Amino acid sequence: MDGPSFPELLAPAGNLEKLKIAVLYGANAVYLAGPRYSLRAGTDNFSNVELEQGIAFAHQNGAKVYVTLNAFLHDQEFLELPEYIQFLEACGVDAVIVSDLGVIAAVRQHSALPVHLSTQASCLNHYSAQLWKNLGVTRIVLGREISIEEAQKIRENAGIEVELFVHGAMCMAYSGNCTISNYTLARDSNRGGCAQSCRFDYSVWGSARQREAGVRPQFEGINFMSSKDLRGMELIPQFIDAQITSLKIEGRMKSNLYVATTVQAYAKALQACRTASSSIQKTLSTLSKELEKIPNRQYTEASLLKPAGPDSIYDAHDRSGEHNSEYELAGTVVEVVPEKFITLLVQNPIDRQSILEVLTFEGETLFLPTANMKDLNHEPLSEARSNRLVLLPYQRNIQSLNLARKLISRPN
Repeated sequence: MDGPSFPELLAPAGNLEKLKIAVLYGANAVYLAGPRYSLRAGTDNFSNVELEQGIAFAHQNGAKVYVTLNAFLHDQEFLELPEYIQFLEACGVDAVIVSDLGVIAAVRQHSALPVHLSTQASCLNHYSAQLWKNLGVTRIVLGREISIEEAQKIRENAGIEVELFVHGAMCMAYSGNCTISNYTLARDSNRGGCAQSCRFDYSVWGSARQREAGVRPQFEGINFMSSKDLRGMELIPQFIDAQITSLKIEGRMKSNLYVATTVQAYAKALQACRTASSSIQKTLSTLSKELEKIPNRQYTEASLLKPAGPDSIYDAHDRSGEHNSEYELAGTVVEVVPEKFITLLVQNPIDRQSILEVLTFEGETLFLPTANMKDLNHEPLSEARSNRLVLLPYQRNIQSLNLARKLISRPN
């Protein structure tokens, strides 16, 4: 009898470098966007040339590439869409992620590309999933209101692949359909303009008249619409048992260090589950703590087990739960000369007292001394600012595109 099928690990790729980092640190697939038709207008996104390069790199390393076409479009935006769809297919894109029914129709008319339904479409039940399947969708990215148990039932009853978010920032709106930024900043949240207005502090009056009369607000300077970050690390066995097709990490606008840390941690978790070890929960707990080393807004399992409650709301004024990272990105390894030196592109200032750790692709964390740091002329350096290349002593198992993180003091 066959054992359980293991989920794909799907990582964000905000630009070409992040794509390479995600793939090299263990992602089975990445999702990204071109310059148009996406809900992340604030990311670097991919030019056509970068897209071709990224797909080639991913495929060479056994990973898939999904392109987001998940904005809701107006008629005039369909004029150039068929040409872009055909370009994506010619590049070898593995699937497109779509919300708009019209876009789905265009994709099916002009290509044979598999279609994944975006979470923006709010598919929350197997009746809806079956309908989307009949329209040509091959995978459902389920809304974040769905539990693992519900996702399993949708997969079984609709006979379709299902994808769930396992880690990252959570939108307070239902399946991400929000218009707060439209109102506060005239930026269309559902067309790539989200300004994360839900994370602002707000004051609340009982009525406009009270406000105009100078009455003090009932609530002043509070944040009541913003969720903690999702972390599903310790639920990986449940994802596997439910045969969830893909585990999705949020974060195309996050840092390189975020991508490397989350991808590596979840890749290790899936690998550990393959061994069926009796200590799997201990391993998952350790990996969960590794995710504390990147900036986060405190963590929640949200609705993965049961509907999210008040404890899933992030309170920026509550200091009882430490949520700031103890590390920051130090730099990226850009060259390794065996037995001689490592060239590091510094991305946050370092000096000879800095404590650096390198995350290797194999999963090992290596200490990288800075006491003998040198410039490109091999002259000693006492400190290095951002965007400077420095030479550090060679160590085995460190490779180009490995990330170095720096230990920083936690705030009091």
